[in-house]
Amino acid sequence: MGHFTLGVITEVLENVGELLAPYQANGKGSCPKKYLQFNAIVEEAYRQRYETESEEFVQMEDGRLVSPYDNIFQTVKADSLASKYEVPAHLKRVQVPHKEKYVSFDEYMIQYEGYRLKDEETGKWGYWENPNAKWDGWTVSDRRSNLLLLKSGEQANPAKIKDIFFAEQLEEYEGLTVEIEGMHVPAVLAPNFQIMLQKSFHNWEENISGKGYYKPEYYLKRYGDKPGYLREMLNISPSAVITPDGVWHSKQQEIGWYAENPKDNKLKIFHDSFYNIFIKTVNPEHYLVVVDCHI
Repeated sequence: MGHFTLGVITEVLENVGELLAPYQANGKGSCPKKYLQFNAIVEEAYRQRYETESEEFVQMEDGRLVSPYDNIFQTVKADSLASKYEVPAHLKRVQVPHKEKYVSFDEYMIQYEGYRLKDEETGKWGYWENPNAKWDGWTVSDRRSNLLLLKSGEQANPAKIKDIFFAEQLEEYEGLTVEIEGMHVPAVLAPNFQIMLQKSFHNWEENISGKGYYKPEYYLKRYGDKPGYLREMLNISPSAVITPDGVWHSKQQEIGWYAENPKDNKLKIFHDSFYNIFIKTVNPEHYLVVVDCHI
């Protein structure tokens, strides 16, 4: 369970929810039915247990069978509130097959496995799930409101792609620039760039000094040097992307991008940046929306 950043590329902002919908997890039964499949593997697995497995009981002096976790075996230590179950050594432990204890598989599922009812539509034990589930909650939240740096010097989310300034465009820029940390930055973006670079520079120093999440060797191998780290921190690189055709693309660390097509489940491996794969090839009039997802 956790949060991740999703980039949604869409022709119109009203389509964001529609593009996300096919990937909703069926938490609390909230996913639209058209995206769901019934998973009957629960019944298959539990039926095998019912047919072949057993449950341990303790045979009392009068012949009764009780659970080894019955309250009559519970003891409390005098020096603490902790309790445990102790079965007297002279009592016999016996294995009772589930098929003998429960008159039917349905009774076993309810009384032993804790299920309540069969699925009304299929008449089977199991559950409905979205096989393409990626999220169970999403929002374009306030903490993402200034994630995109615009060519005007402002920050926003969402924004049209033609209005967003990407770090990869630094080498293409022909207007007035200011040099910051060895990079020639458009003058209009200099104030925001300076703030972003200072934060990244501080993080780099923390990581290299051993105060990061990983060992310093990881950062040196991953980014090479400080300029390499700074440049990557300035790049927009979400954990996943939905393109206007509705395909979900995921990023695997150290591998690249791959597309997950819900129709044929084919994977296509990409070995390039978010900008080159998704931004350079899309209609600049489309929007990029950075979404905070939870799963």
